[in-house]
Amino acid sequence: MAHQPKPFFRNGRGWFVQLGKEQIKLADKPKTPATEKEAWAAFHELMANRSRSPGFSNSANPATAPTKPPLKATTAHTIPTLKSTDALTVGMVYEKFLDWCLKHRSTRTYEWAQDHIQKFCDHLKVARTMPATDLRPFHIVEWVDSRTTWGANQKRGAIVALTRPFNWAAKIGYIAVSPVRGVEKPTATKRESQMTPEDFGTILSFVKDDPFRDLITFAYEAGCRPQEARHIEARHLKLDQHRIEIPSLEAKGKKRWRVIYLSDKAEEIVIRLAATRPTGPLFLNVDNNPWKAQAIVCRFQRLLVKLAGPDAILPPLPRFDRRNYKDPAALAEAREAHQKALVARRKKMASLARKGEKRVAMYDIRHCFATRKLKEGHDPITVAALLGHKDGAMLCKHYELLSTDGEHLRKGVNSV
Repeated sequence: MAHQPKPFFRNGRGWFVQLGKEQIKLADKPKTPATEKEAWAAFHELMANRSRSPGFSNSANPATAPTKPPLKATTAHTIPTLKSTDALTVGMVYEKFLDWCLKHRSTRTYEWAQDHIQKFCDHLKVARTMPATDLRPFHIVEWVDSRTTWGANQKRGAIVALTRPFNWAAKIGYIAVSPVRGVEKPTATKRESQMTPEDFGTILSFVKDDPFRDLITFAYEAGCRPQEARHIEARHLKLDQHRIEIPSLEAKGKKRWRVIYLSDKAEEIVIRLAATRPTGPLFLNVDNNPWKAQAIVCRFQRLLVKLAGPDAILPPLPRFDRRNYKDPAALAEAREAHQKALVARRKKMASLARKGEKRVAMYDIRHCFATRKLKEGHDPITVAALLGHKDGAMLCKHYELLSTDGEHLRKGVNSV
């Protein structure tokens, strides 16, 4: 969609309109509603005169020209922007997109986009002042390539997060065309890790706390997505039907109700938790806080390190106790030092987890459920329904590991 010119006000100078590379003054008076109306009238007259001039193509439509100011920036994100309305900067485009995303997309989508955008702007350093049209694909490619620990899927996601705001801005008319359109993305790769029932039993033997044991055992029994397990509440339970019902607006995709059928063990877990947690998420951590996605990732990293053997295990970091510090300055300094130690330990843990022979994550429990049910002889349509898929296409696409299980295939060919 082409950019639609409209009058804008410059402090102390009056009303202007940007036509190509030319800025034309429309009115000199202070910024008042009456003057804005006069500016629009002058703008319409100017465009009408120009449209009658030889060789001029008028792309603006005065009848549909916007009369409302741009959306106000939200304080929920910290991307730096300019207060001037002379021209859009890289930071301003990202800020406008995040403001829109906060209103029209889920919190998780907003946080995912905001995290990538903030890190890129910190790397770029000039997002506050660089004109949006000056951004180039190499700015994004160089930043993504600098993340040496990222895999192809992470790099692909980062590129999407950084280019989507400019595609959106071009679509609604903030800019004429995205300057980073067509950035090449790495080919998405499938998760190579897989979990067997034996692997799950080994992992469970390392889990000592009941909250995490309940979470992963429920996921193993029900085959639900990790984010579904994290958000299940007592109000979702339909125990008379031995299932959980999540409304479409709360489910993945927000189009269909998600029904999770409960095994006897899964039902026992949710009944026990619902008795003490009538409101809010059923699954809480040892601090009685809802599980966060990153916290589950960290738990699995620690489990992978334990699977690698005792030599790889890192000593635990003592929990920070603010009561040991009376002076506010000393408390702030100690808290900062503790945070740095936490970050360093997490990076070390992630590095050790990647070096191990076994690579499993929370989502592999769901894959294990699907493979297990198929091997038990359930038809693909039934298994797809248990997983929450609308048909069996996704099952055939992502659970082809059975094709490499020689023993299972041998049993199939010999069955009567």
